Amino acid sequence: MGDYLNKVVNQILEFVKGLSPGKRIAMGGTASGIIFGIVSLFYWAGDKTFQPLMSNMNPDDAANIIHVLRDKHIPFKVDPTGKTVSVPPENLLELRMDLASIGLPQANVVGYEVFDKQNLGTTSFVQKVNQKRALEGELMRTIGAIKGIRRSRVHLAIPQKSTFVEDQKKATASVVLDLEPGINLSEKQVFGVGNLVAKAVEGMDIADVVIVDSNGKTLSKNHHDPLSIMTANQYDFKQKYEEELEKRVEGMLARIVGEGRVVARVSADLDFSQVNETQTIFDADGSAVRSVQKNTKTMEGTRPSASGLAGATSNTPGQAQPGNLQVKNDTKMNDEVTNFEVPQTIRKTTKPTGTPKKLSVAVLVDGKTVKTTGKDGKVETKVELWGADKLKEFEDIVASATGIDKKRGDILEIRNMEFTREDFEEAQKIITENERKSYIQNMVIYFVVGLIILLFFVLVVRPFIKWITENTSHSVDAFLPQTIEELEKIQKTETLPEIEEVVPVLPDKVDPEKVEGDMIKEKIVTLVDAHPHKAALILRDWLHGEASKKAKEEEEKGSAKSA
Repeated sequence: MGDYLNKVVNQILEFVKGLSPGKRIAMGGTASGIIFGIVSLFYWAGDKTFQPLMSNMNPDDAANIIHVLRDKHIPFKVDPTGKTVSVPPENLLELRMDLASIGLPQANVVGYEVFDKQNLGTTSFVQKVNQKRALEGELMRTIGAIKGIRRSRVHLAIPQKSTFVEDQKKATASVVLDLEPGINLSEKQVFGVGNLVAKAVEGMDIADVVIVDSNGKTLSKNHHDPLSIMTANQYDFKQKYEEELEKRVEGMLARIVGEGRVVARVSADLDFSQVNETQTIFDADGSAVRSVQKNTKTMEGTRPSASGLAGATSNTPGQAQPGNLQVKNDTKMNDEVTNFEVPQTIRKTTKPTGTPKKLSVAVLVDGKTVKTTGKDGKVETKVELWGADKLKEFEDIVASATGIDKKRGDILEIRNMEFTREDFEEAQKIITENERKSYIQNMVIYFVVGLIILLFFVLVVRPFIKWITENTSHSVDAFLPQTIEELEKIQKTETLPEIEEVVPVLPDKVDPEKVEGDMIKEKIVTLVDAHPHKAALILRDWLHGEASKKAKEEEEKGSAKSA
């Protein structure tokens, strides 16, 4: 194999040496252009698609990630803003895990590992600063692990402890959240972040935590006002109550009319007033005598009546005067007190808050789908409205499920309407058409590129090769005599000038049998190379034929000897 390659290289070198300088330059330029075109074509055809590895990064994180990619020899692209780094899709997941293992992004966040290396000369002030940095870093890592939050910044203001309790100030915190695109945190999530920070710092209340997003919008609420907190909680409870009733109605009716063919909306007026009620109940029928007290008094006596002459004597008690009448008084008193034991029941009731005062329920039901067979045998689908009796059944079911009370003033409305359906088939046709156009466009591009390459080889490369490989000497016709003088000159010399370069030199003697044998040998070699399997079968038949022929001759010889 090496000798063959050396032979080919030598022939090419000899061919190039036989060319003129102009042809050599033209040949080198053309070869360079062809190689450049082929390399560009393969580079264009094999250009890899890149997917974002990390986006919206700060410059420090982007520089660290690019350094890691260069160490791993992984191709990457950086957008003009320098905040997004893209890599080939086959390396995407592995790279994200590798970067997460080394703490990227946010590799510059310092946590409690700041205390891993301590110097003996560290002052108490430096220790406090490191403790504050470590706590801020750990909080940033914890908050960054929440879904929807890309990065966070936490600033803690922890005052020094005072000897007097009344002079002690509370710790405060400020949190900045960088959210993922299209993510909005709910009130509960914001409250959870604030509660997380407040519980991580000693002496901090959730009202002392201020949370804002990357746009400067305040996300945390005013927790100093208890009324605002109570109102927010009541609104959340009301929303959950309404959503629960809506799901209950839709879940029941969907079993009848079909999934996605019913819509329910509930408006609830809830009573959040707190009522404490005490009730005392007496049972008169079950009374019993507990005690009886009796008191009897009797008085008997006489006294003169107020009569007689006017004066002090007649008005003085006990002074009887002649002619006065005596009055006799008999008094008798009986007192009796009976105490009864009456059973009584005392009930203290605290009514729960959030009880419904009035409910308004609105339900939309789609029509039922009916399939009919047309005159041409095709199955047609149409939507028919539900009957009044069926809607009455729906109304009874919804009223029982939601607790509708007509006496309380609740409202229930059920309407049957035909829903508008999106034409997904048309959208699928548009997507298919776009894919087909993209496929045809790619095919046209590749066809045009292939046609350009073919035309380049046919119209440029082929004539150029023909021009390079044509004989540098003139054709034989140019050496033939054109005049009588040239013919007489040739007759004297008996040779044509430079005719040896045009006509190949043949050997004086040619062996026809040798030439024929070489031709047959070359033909056999060509057939064997083209059909190796058939050649192997022919050789096998030859070997088996010779072996069977020899065995047969031996058998005949053995039989002749035995005879």
